[in-house]
Amino acid sequence: MTSHPLLRLTTLLFASLTLLACSGNELVGVHIVLQKDGSGTVTTRSLVTPPTPGPAETITQGATWTRRAAIQASQGTFRRLDDLKFGDGGLRFAANLGGDQPSVRVYLERGADIAWVTSLVQDRATRRKLAKVYDPTGRTREVGDVIRLELELPGEVIASSVLPTARGVEADRERKRAYLLLPARTMLEAGDDMIWDITWR
Repeated sequence: MTSHPLLRLTTLLFASLTLLACSGNELVGVHIVLQKDGSGTVTTRSLVTPPTPGPAETITQGATWTRRAAIQASQGTFRRLDDLKFGDGGLRFAANLGGDQPSVRVYLERGADIAWVTSLVQDRATRRKLAKVYDPTGRTREVGDVIRLELELPGEVIASSVLPTARGVEADRERKRAYLLLPARTMLEAGDDMIWDITWR
């Protein structure tokens, strides 16, 4: 049976708004694909202010460019997840890949001077200023304000939890993926280190 046009329109609008919200909030983060032997691929996404003109700027006449915003993505590989560290170990991993219920423990430090956090996000004033470049309609008030850590694992995730809890922090799972959402404001302020535990089968 053909769906009602209004229903199709509502569904499309909902999907568009969801994409916009995700794009504005969860642009930055770290994504890891872990293999059974402990090796894998790591991808990072950081909110940056590019110092050099973009391709469109260099071919455009009649405009004075005043702001730039970009998401810089980098990808690499690692042999052992335990060897993967960000900054001075502010974000690090401990993998237990043996047995029937393998697991990963992720250690996360918080604070305004923690390198792994500041490598991904900007301060709040900058995030709001860059939001006007990212979304000139003004619907996105702050860009890159949620860090998304995501692990894609060799089996189905059965648990994803973080301690201690903090404002806006959310740990969850979906099939072979475990993810942790961390508000930039929460991670940039002083607080107890966090531990994120993931198990799969």
